[in-house]
Amino acid sequence: MVKLHFDYRDLFRSARLAFSIQRVWINFIGLFFGFLLYDVLTYVSFLTASKGFIPMWERFGLFPCLFGIGGPWYSWVIYAIGVLLLIAIVLLTNTAVSRAVYMNLKGETFYTWKEAFGFSLKRWGSVLAAPTAIIGIIVFFGVGAIIMGLLGRIPYVGELGTGLMTLFYMSSSLFVFFLILVLFVAFLFVPSIIATTDEDAFEAVFQSFSISTGQPWRIIAYGVVVAAIEILGFVILAWAVKEAFLIFNFLFLIGMGDKFSDLMNNGMALIQGWVYPTLNWIQYAFGDMSRYFYFARDFVPKELSAVMQISAWFFAVLMGVVGGLIVSYAEAIGNSGLTLVYLIMRKHQDDENLLERKEEEEEEESSEEEKTEETPKDEKTEEKGESSDSEEKKSE
Repeated sequence: MVKLHFDYRDLFRSARLAFSIQRVWINFIGLFFGFLLYDVLTYVSFLTASKGFIPMWERFGLFPCLFGIGGPWYSWVIYAIGVLLLIAIVLLTNTAVSRAVYMNLKGETFYTWKEAFGFSLKRWGSVLAAPTAIIGIIVFFGVGAIIMGLLGRIPYVGELGTGLMTLFYMSSSLFVFFLILVLFVAFLFVPSIIATTDEDAFEAVFQSFSISTGQPWRIIAYGVVVAAIEILGFVILAWAVKEAFLIFNFLFLIGMGDKFSDLMNNGMALIQGWVYPTLNWIQYAFGDMSRYFYFARDFVPKELSAVMQISAWFFAVLMGVVGGLIVSYAEAIGNSGLTLVYLIMRKHQDDENLLERKEEEEEEESSEEEKTEETPKDEKTEEKGESSDSEEKKSE
């Protein structure tokens, strides 16, 4: 079991904890299936809104969005389903990563990614029900406010009632604002709460309220530290991968010549088209520094033979996988950091080290070991009893 300091120093373990094939792979699988469902349903919503697939693909690539495009109500329903599925898969994936990090901190080095996903899928109801319950409370207050607003339309009585109930309405609105903040905290910490406590949705909701009211400054301060480590880890790994790509490019240009140059150019042009919206995001966030770990120029595709074009597609898909692994590492840092943050807050709040808590699997193993230890003793006593009986017969 890893010994923690239970303060900000533990947060710097997050980058090292995330730098694991297991944790990166879990995040990659979750992002892949989450965005696959989201992309499919979003492009279906485009088609139902009479938007052509090719124009939308050229505009959005792998990051489509119905906002700004518009469409009928059923297009928005399809798009909303895609968004909800993406959020659900991300929450379940984050739970699996937090569980893997938690078990690693407990000293379970042979805990597999399949076991982590198994735990997450087994607790899927609690993971999804916790934020849903908070959303339900917010909706309840929102519907109540709308009903009170409709009652305010009643002549004379409505206006007077609204004026007299202003203090109550403002208090309720302030509570709704607090619920929105708690919902944000729940989306961040419910995976860590479920993964470290193995409790149900009620406990996850209770802990979300508890840490929101009891330790808000830790959520903010430690959250900023984790976010900074996540961004720094993403940039460093992306820079290292780009340097590796430049070495790969240089060596193959010597051996393969212009053939590799054309293949690489068309492959990179394909990737740029697939992730086109992210070019502006990265440029806006990092400015000129982005050229050191992202695209430094625009790639214009060339006319190539069929074999070369197929090879460029293979090149683009596999380089896209590399990019996905980089993003997965950044997300793994965030999940590792949030798990550490919750362990720290739980220690300060309840004086409980969750790493010392025995899990169901450990209790089952210990009970089995106790049974196996008791069995030989029973066999020995039976053997002694049989031997004593035989000795008595001989004496008779």
